[in-house]
Amino acid sequence: MLPIALFQVIPASAESSGPNFIPIVTKKTNVFYISPAGDDSNSGSYNTPWKTPQQAADQAPSGATIYLRAGTYGYFTINRPGLTFASYPNESAILTGDGQEQHTIMIRDTSEITIQGLTIQDNLVDYGTGIHIENSQDIVIRNNLVRANQGFGIVLKNVTNVTVEDNELTDNANAIEVRYGSAGVMLRNNLVHHNQREVDSGRAAMGINFYYSTGPVTAQGNWLWENHTINRPDPGGAAFEIYAATNVTITGNVIWDNETVLETGTDEEKTPCSNITFTRNMVFRGTRQQGLILRCAADSLIAHNTFDGLDNYVFSLSHFKGEYGGSIAGLRIINNIAVNGRVYMIETDLPDSVEIDNNLVYNPGSDAEYGEYLAYVEDFGNTNDFTEFKSWTAYEPDGRSFDPLFVDQTNRDYHLQESSPAIDAGMILDEPYQGSAPDIGMYEYEPSILKFPIDNFR
Repeated sequence: MLPIALFQVIPASAESSGPNFIPIVTKKTNVFYISPAGDDSNSGSYNTPWKTPQQAADQAPSGATIYLRAGTYGYFTINRPGLTFASYPNESAILTGDGQEQHTIMIRDTSEITIQGLTIQDNLVDYGTGIHIENSQDIVIRNNLVRANQGFGIVLKNVTNVTVEDNELTDNANAIEVRYGSAGVMLRNNLVHHNQREVDSGRAAMGINFYYSTGPVTAQGNWLWENHTINRPDPGGAAFEIYAATNVTITGNVIWDNETVLETGTDEEKTPCSNITFTRNMVFRGTRQQGLILRCAADSLIAHNTFDGLDNYVFSLSHFKGEYGGSIAGLRIINNIAVNGRVYMIETDLPDSVEIDNNLVYNPGSDAEYGEYLAYVEDFGNTNDFTEFKSWTAYEPDGRSFDPLFVDQTNRDYHLQESSPAIDAGMILDEPYQGSAPDIGMYEYEPSILKFPIDNFR
């Protein structure tokens, strides 16, 4: 929102009112400043800054930008609309927990808020949160470093139209959690790594968690790695978790060396976790990485992903099994490439509406856990024979087992060579493609491509 008086003209004095007078034009801005050396009785100007972010949150008008000068600040709450809080250019402003307040930055019952370029760290309270956003809309969280919080990095609770993008989240128990309601949420291009703290059995070593959210929510273009517990005989953690949540899209992410890729589950009432879309993701194992635990995933689509060398399984499938099990009726697993590890682990009878077909699998044997097998089926056991798996289950009638011929698998370039059997071999889904049919896997074949330099970003 622009201020009412965008420009102010300073009149000349009587002595300088001749024909050569050029009026001085200054821009009246809506910018305020905070500094550890400031005072909350000041005006908030560049030369007389406020001392605390809370003073700015309480006093700055809607439409204001508040710059935090270099230094360390405490917690604050925003409940007024139209404010931007940002680090002053080329300076580092740090928000740190005080050991008592649960949320370092609380945004509640408001709208049009931006948090940009800050470091939010060291909230060591149990379930402590770096940024907590509740009952708010039109919020942007961009280009922040959120680290070393005992509970959560960022929590979104009952929000609408919130974008969390280009942030780095590390050393939290749970990097991002989306709770309840929460429509129009975009989690985009974040670096989510080494979140290995534990606060309870459900919030430990987690990248991104969807908890009773109804969406739609999208996680796109994020890189997630090394999200897992440490020094535990039964490791936990995941890149993504979905608990009794619906309408979640996870697409175009790069995922490696977490405990699991995606774990789904539900509550005692068997609240559905449904309409999950997991597409165009790249998943590989460097030192550890299990696949997707799909125990609650009704009417969901897992398609056009590429998986390389995963431990134990790529797809662990069950229907109403155990405490966290729900329905996977209507689940479709289509057009994926999975190589160098056991692909299927089917632990119960599955509904007739589950479709597993047109995937390209290839396992000549690998050093992954259970990497000597291709599939496990309850009541049958393990097999490395794709034809035998088909006969046991009637799945994959059009599936195939060939080397997909990646451009440079060693360097994580999973584009397809010109002679790849995955080209034009996919089932037609509701998305654009080149050629006579979609290609199987993450990438559509392109004659001229650049390598994907994943190892340069670790």
